[in-house]
Amino acid sequence: MTINTFSQVIMSPLLSRLSVLACAAALFFSLRKKDAEGRSGSFLVIIAVLVVRDAFLAFVELPGAPYLSDLLYLSLAAFMVMAPFERSRLLLAATMAVNAAAVGLYVAYAYAGLLPSFPAVAFPLVPMADALLVAASGAVNASDRGDGARRLMGETWPVVFACLGAYAAAAFLLGYGSAAFGRLVAPASYAWLLVVALVDLRDHDAETIEAISYYEESIDSLYNLTFRVGAVLKGSFTTEDVLGGMNEVMMAETGADGGTIYLVDEFDDIIVAKAYAGAFPPPFPLPESLPRKQNRVESYLKHAQFRLGETVLGDVAKTGKNVYSPDTARDPRFAALRAEGADMNEDFLRLSSFMAVPLMVEDKIIGVSAVSKVKPGDQFDEAAFDRFKLLANFGTLAVSNFFSFLAANERSAIERSAGIAAEIQSTIIPKKLPQFPSLAIGAFTSPARGVYGDYYDVLRTREDRVVGVIGDVAGKGVQAALVMVMIRAILHLITNTNKDIATVLDWVNRGITGKIDMDHYATLAIVALNVATGELEYANAAHQPLLVYRRATDTIETIETKSVPIGVERANEYRRKALRLYDGDIAVLYTDGIVEAMNEQGKQFGRKSLGQAVARNRDLAPKDIAGKIRSELSAFIGGARQHDDQTILVFKMKL
Repeated sequence: MTINTFSQVIMSPLLSRLSVLACAAALFFSLRKKDAEGRSGSFLVIIAVLVVRDAFLAFVELPGAPYLSDLLYLSLAAFMVMAPFERSRLLLAATMAVNAAAVGLYVAYAYAGLLPSFPAVAFPLVPMADALLVAASGAVNASDRGDGARRLMGETWPVVFACLGAYAAAAFLLGYGSAAFGRLVAPASYAWLLVVALVDLRDHDAETIEAISYYEESIDSLYNLTFRVGAVLKGSFTTEDVLGGMNEVMMAETGADGGTIYLVDEFDDIIVAKAYAGAFPPPFPLPESLPRKQNRVESYLKHAQFRLGETVLGDVAKTGKNVYSPDTARDPRFAALRAEGADMNEDFLRLSSFMAVPLMVEDKIIGVSAVSKVKPGDQFDEAAFDRFKLLANFGTLAVSNFFSFLAANERSAIERSAGIAAEIQSTIIPKKLPQFPSLAIGAFTSPARGVYGDYYDVLRTREDRVVGVIGDVAGKGVQAALVMVMIRAILHLITNTNKDIATVLDWVNRGITGKIDMDHYATLAIVALNVATGELEYANAAHQPLLVYRRATDTIETIETKSVPIGVERANEYRRKALRLYDGDIAVLYTDGIVEAMNEQGKQFGRKSLGQAVARNRDLAPKDIAGKIRSELSAFIGGARQHDDQTILVFKMKL
């Protein structure tokens, strides 16, 4: 029925169809914030096509149009089900080819008067064939759950087939002009879109819960490591005690029966045992002269030295490669060990599962950490290996900082505290900023004597994504520096995610709150930049606003959000702001030491002066802009004392 009046709209099947499509569209729109793969956008395209199709058919009566539009609809649905699976690509191409041929034949038959002898009954069979091909693809690939799209289609293809198959069969049996078809079958056939949206929403929520659980467990592990090493530092300044505490945390967090840590001696090119605990069978053949007695073997391992490249531990120290052997009985790397122990029944020599990772500071290997399981059938899994690598990565930072502690131990109490904090800060501040053809980055930091509370970092999380962060920890000295270490550790763990930058800030807050003193809270500002498009996400935890210089208008924008600092309220949810940088635009993150710097007359430098300095130097490279700001700030302060750290981070697009 063609609609000509408003009352006919109310009485027509159009409203029921559009209602179902509107519900599906609302679900997919809500999914767009969580969907990093773009699936929801594809389904919204299908919904838009159906809305236009149904509205057109309701107001314009064109013979054959319902059938031709169904071929387009079923082609899009088949594409969504088949495209994620490589094994269905040929089937998808065949489906598209058949539908295209059906369109051509139908136009020739119905409109051009050609092919008068062609059997018209063949045309309705094509949509039913499409539905059957969707079912065939789903059945063949049901076990393939490689990524989000495959998992979603693997779960929902039966519903898609049922809806599309019933729709095609009803069109064949009842005809498009049937009232039952228009009012009941057609709206009901759209139900597969609702089911797919609800299943996708459920899967995204499950992924979020799983990710949060993983990150919280990892953050707790990092906290345990930091807490244990920190507790050792309070009572001891020996390398063995610090590494012993680190080794015990490694064992506890991975479920290991034993563990050991060796440090590299650069002068003699050897590794030296510094920590040993639990049941740790030797992961290499023992010297023939060593008696196979448990106390003698343990004593040997506690005091052993190996040349770089010698034994599996020396090889890790030389090459920097991880060793993960969940089942040493099946690992050819431990064949010699199995041969040596073939005729022995000593339990203390049996190694069931083994992991070893290098301890690295930047690109320098300073040692090796290894853990073991000894019970037959008891094995490390991938999650334990990931946790082990994570703890080794950030435990190495603690060890590196400890060496800085020792170097500073001869200073006076105040000097030592300030020096330790400075050493820690210099360790966590990036030595080199990444640069891209379309994005340049510059920075400077100037600590005030005895304060050391600023932190900045730039992390390349993907080929096209870079994350910049700047923060200011309340208080001063070693405690503030250790808070910075914790924040840095968490950020390096969680920024490699598809979640938005506000979620990243939420996770940082959850990891910090409750684990630091209230007087050591931190303000933090984070930006995530797409280096290819200039798209920028910004989130702020009570930090200074983001400044953006717009080249096109020669103006400064201030991007600000109201929020609370990190470490104050665990349940707080941060918000993000999205914007875009164009060619020549500049984004600036900075700490309050910049804008609150005072001259001898007590006047502050201010955000306005900072913005003017950026605009004046807009044609320079970011590192030169940062240098100019530093010079102007120094000239403004004059002989006045610097009261706070000063840090600035500059991003400039070159599209």
